[in-house]
Amino acid sequence: MKILKLFLVLILVLSSAFQAQEKSFTLKVKNTIAKERIDAVVSISSKEIAAAHSDFKLDEFSILDGAVEVPFQIEKHKTSGDLILVLLNIKPCETKELKFVIGQKPAKEFTNRTYAEIAMKKNLQHDGKKFRGTKFTNVNKLKVPAIHRDHDALFKYEGPGWESDKVGYRFYLDWRNATDIFGKRINGLVLKNVGVTDTVANNDSYHNMQDWGMDIFKVGTSLGIGSLGIFADGKVNMISKTDSILCRVSKIGCIKSEIATNYFGWLVGGKKYNVESRFTITAGSRLTKHSVKIEGEPENLVTGLAKYAGTNLTKLNPGDGWGYLALYGKQSLSGDNLGIAILFKKNDLIELTEDAVSQIVKLKPAKGKLEYYFCAAWEQEPGGIKTQEEFVKYLASVVEELNNPITIEY
Repeated sequence: MKILKLFLVLILVLSSAFQAQEKSFTLKVKNTIAKERIDAVVSISSKEIAAAHSDFKLDEFSILDGAVEVPFQIEKHKTSGDLILVLLNIKPCETKELKFVIGQKPAKEFTNRTYAEIAMKKNLQHDGKKFRGTKFTNVNKLKVPAIHRDHDALFKYEGPGWESDKVGYRFYLDWRNATDIFGKRINGLVLKNVGVTDTVANNDSYHNMQDWGMDIFKVGTSLGIGSLGIFADGKVNMISKTDSILCRVSKIGCIKSEIATNYFGWLVGGKKYNVESRFTITAGSRLTKHSVKIEGEPENLVTGLAKYAGTNLTKLNPGDGWGYLALYGKQSLSGDNLGIAILFKKNDLIELTEDAVSQIVKLKPAKGKLEYYFCAAWEQEPGGIKTQEEFVKYLASVVEELNNPITIEY
């Protein structure tokens, strides 16, 4: 009995000593609007933290919201400093105190709620029409072969894909360079298993309904959803003619994943441009953020939405911040309701226009940079948006959040 008492005393002493040695600090994050935010991503500057806490190390800390460990992801930045991405649920007008514990790593790995991939045939055996092979292999980066064409079976589902647990997207890594949508009937990540047997690029499985969902959109010659172009010579010129293309999976994480693509020598109207494109998605979100850098000073950049009969156009002209252009109706390949939208800033907008196949958002890059968002909401999502009224309400909520970012007190 005496041994047991001594053992308990020793545990208490060691516990007290450990607590005394624990180093921590708190940051305040505030929701500035009177609505709850679910899966809000907060970007915290590691430089700001290090300036105030010299013993902080980016590779050994944990974050607590009360007694609950908070998921986070480190986002590397060469010039501006690394960011700590934190995923929070935060109530209307709430201020949370996040506790950073120095020298203590998270108790367990966080579950990934985003994903990005490029899967391709690696032997590059070409029979004059298609790439041969019975297996797609994931690669982190590649230079697109000069002989690559659409429907030549080089890439799984024709190019890179990225997803949250709500929706997936892909773009065609060929002369089309258009973006498409994977609708989900489940909450979770699915792209690893999509299209793995479609090695002949004919009657691809994802064009038919699967347990997880399907490709729900027809792009054709349009801007699809959020694709990039330049309006010149009276028409939309997409990224079709280039000298070379490099593509890579630049992020995969529990909170954020990203596909980055560099286009060299994009030819439009006798001029050539170099472009860096980054498609980013975060956990629990339908939004893809498209960050663009372009060399060559074009007069405009355009994006937009494929337009089909039976859809209704809605728009919100931006005040001092964000607005949107949206289409809603029975435009999915499964014959049911789908909402699609482009979100843009007032200061970037030149005009909203259209052609035979697309609703067009014409934008002005500032010092060679531009950011906009696009999103899709399919009625077969679990708890999905099923009416135009619900979609408009959802977009209004997104705009409010973009216009009122969560604030941080270091």
